[in-house]
Amino acid sequence: MASSHASVLGVDSDQELFDLYDQMVGNVDLHAVLRHVTEVVRQSLHAERATIYLVIKESQELESAAVLGNVSRMIRVPIKDTSLAGFCAREQRAFLVPDAYGDLGAVDAKLVFDRSWDEENEFRTHDVMCAPASFQGEVRGVVQVINSKSGTPFDTADLKRLKQVSRLVGYALYHAQLYDELATLKCLKKEKAEFMRIMVHELKSPVAASKMLVSALRYAVPGNEKVVEVVGKVGGRMDQLLSMVEDILHLSRVQAGEPLSDITVFDAVAEVRQGCGMYLEQAEAKGLALVLDFPDEQMPIRFDVSGFKMVLSNLVSNAVKYTQEGSVHVSLNRSEDTACLTVVDTGMGIPEADVPKLFQEFYRASNARASDINGTGVGLAGVKELVERFGGHIALTSVEGSGSTFSVRIPISDEDIQAPKGEGCGQ
Repeated sequence: MASSHASVLGVDSDQELFDLYDQMVGNVDLHAVLRHVTEVVRQSLHAERATIYLVIKESQELESAAVLGNVSRMIRVPIKDTSLAGFCAREQRAFLVPDAYGDLGAVDAKLVFDRSWDEENEFRTHDVMCAPASFQGEVRGVVQVINSKSGTPFDTADLKRLKQVSRLVGYALYHAQLYDELATLKCLKKEKAEFMRIMVHELKSPVAASKMLVSALRYAVPGNEKVVEVVGKVGGRMDQLLSMVEDILHLSRVQAGEPLSDITVFDAVAEVRQGCGMYLEQAEAKGLALVLDFPDEQMPIRFDVSGFKMVLSNLVSNAVKYTQEGSVHVSLNRSEDTACLTVVDTGMGIPEADVPKLFQEFYRASNARASDINGTGVGLAGVKELVERFGGHIALTSVEGSGSTFSVRIPISDEDIQAPKGEGCGQ
């Protein structure tokens, strides 16, 4: 059956498909390849918008790698049933939606179209096609095309052609991503992180057992103050070692791309308020003022729940730890579509030469190393990787002897705040 659309993707155009594939695998610039394919798809199917999404495993999202049409910004959507592209990736099947505002039950009863983007941009999405870009049984991306009500509707022949191209995109993604991983040593980094995780996990058990034996020894020799003192010092060192083991274990899991817990949408205000509570007593014991400044309204973000706790605890605990007098100010505010977490202290600060290196694993500022304050230097490396994984950014300004300011910016989610196993929406 011939379609009303002009086509370099026609059913009989096998040679043109092979030519397109040659261009894909012959170019190691992944984004250039995807931009070219997106243009071909959009023009050939007379679509108003064509998007190629990449699967981001670590955050369980799709991220637009190439968009042509009525939107210019990057798009991130969750891989779940209530997102058209996300549903395609999750179910690993192509589909045609004749009217996004109509009954989607013919595709799946769980499928829901989120109109928020349309309302924001005064656009009316009409017919939509999605096809998974798979290779070797793994979905590596999604190809999506959209028309408004005024466009020529897609038909089943168009869907067949989109599926053909999406298969080529899957091949291209596999080869390009493999090249990228080899070129940047990502594979080696993940292998190193996994080795570190296994090694540290094995180390944790004997260290914890030794700590228990040391604690028992303190009560086995009552009255011997010298032994109790020495055993107490040994116990303190064991506590430091356990803390270091936990820090390295968390970092290795983050670097291996493993979620630390559920990835969901939650209220950042409530999480920061609760997380800071545990440091009030610690700050008070040092004579510090822990000042908390949060808005009354909720601030939804999509993040790894335990990962966010790790980000917050590292920044606040470090501020309290390295501040001997003065205050620690933790604030959270909304700037347009971004949640801004800021931690300001009046502590020892960081030498200017050390600031660019502070987010490297196992690196500690020179004045921190010279002090009697214990630390591993691994926490901030994990914090940076987690924040950037979810589309955020972390920045540091500091003056030695005057204090430091850490600023974390995380995209606001347009999904509803969820329970730990909640639901969401997306286009």
